[in-house]
Amino acid sequence: MKLLMLWRTLSVGGLLGLIFWIILWNGWLTPEQYVPRWLELLVLLAPLMYLVRGILHGRIPTSVHAILISLLYIIVGFWFAISPPEQLYGYLMLAFSTSLYLGSFMTAKVLGERAKEAREAAE
Repeated sequence: MKLLMLWRTLSVGGLLGLIFWIILWNGWLTPEQYVPRWLELLVLLAPLMYLVRGILHGRIPTSVHAILISLLYIIVGFWFAISPPEQLYGYLMLAFSTSLYLGSFMTAKVLGERAKEAREAAE
C-alpha cells in the first residue's frame, strides 16, 4: 500500500508540476514569445487537463494514457532544453514529465497486479 502511494504521489506531483510550470513559464517568465500565449497554453495544457481527474482517482486506463502523453512532453522538454533562452523551462519540463511517466507506469503496474490477484481470488 505504501509503495502504491509513493508511485501515485510521484505521478500526481509530476502532472501538477507540469501544469503549474507551463502556466508559470508561458504566463509570466518567458523571455520571448513567438506564438500567442493563449495558443501555446491551450496546446500544452489540453492533454494534461484530460488526465487530471483520472490520475487523482488512480484509474488504470488514465495511467496508461499518462504514460503515452508524458512521452510527448519529454520530447518537448528536450526541444526546449537545447534552446539557450529556454533551457530552464526544458529541464524542469523533462523532470516533471519523467516523474509523471515513472509514477504512472508503476501505478498502472501495481494496480494491474492487484486487479489480476482479485480476479484469480474470485474464481
